[in-house]
Amino acid sequence: MADPTTSDSPSAACTSRRCRRTAGSGALRRRPALPGARLCGSCSRALRADLAALPGLHQDSEEHMILPARQAGLPRVTGHRPQAPPVSEEALQARHDTVVRLAFWARLVLEEAEAAPAPPERTVPALAAFLGRHADVVAALPAAGTAADEIAHAATALRRIVAPPRPALVPLGRCVEPGCEAEVSLPGRGGDGLVLRGPMCGAGHVLTPRQWLLLSRRQQTSHDKETA
Repeated sequence: MADPTTSDSPSAACTSRRCRRTAGSGALRRRPALPGARLCGSCSRALRADLAALPGLHQDSEEHMILPARQAGLPRVTGHRPQAPPVSEEALQARHDTVVRLAFWARLVLEEAEAAPAPPERTVPALAAFLGRHADVVAALPAAGTAADEIAHAATALRRIVAPPRPALVPLGRCVEPGCEAEVSLPGRGGDGLVLRGPMCGAGHVLTPRQWLLLSRRQQTSHDKETA
């Protein structure tokens, strides 16, 4: 957690690290901050959007706390003694970090606010709602850029838990269906898509095990010709 007392003096430029845009020369520069704030309009709106999304993301992430046994890499055992379910350390960390970050910035807002508001409960819905109501105070903090970046990081981490990015596709060659020239691909890390349906081409043809073997042989023949 960054120390807000080490922030630079107020600047005409937005202090969030996300605030970069391409200038006509191709160089990267930050947008000007809003009057009386240290964030630009775009980053201020992004901050409010992240705060509004955090309660739902945090709630949804609870469903991803328990890992399937196959994903956790645990051996299947039989017997009458129950085993503790495998827990996602990534989900635990993301949820914990969200509470810690929001509580930290809420405490600073309480210190900076002219009319001291009632402190929120230490829950994500209460903390996010509190910071959303006082987003203007957050945007004027000496460490407003750090606040926006940390809150964005918390939202991104939870989104990865709730909706993990799809794995990159590995090209396998042209489809073996007659008349189809589409590329066949597989998820780079395997996963349920591979187990349930096997490789599929861009046109939607799902290869049978026999067709998959044919494709593999075709690739090997092509490789042998290239290296001969």
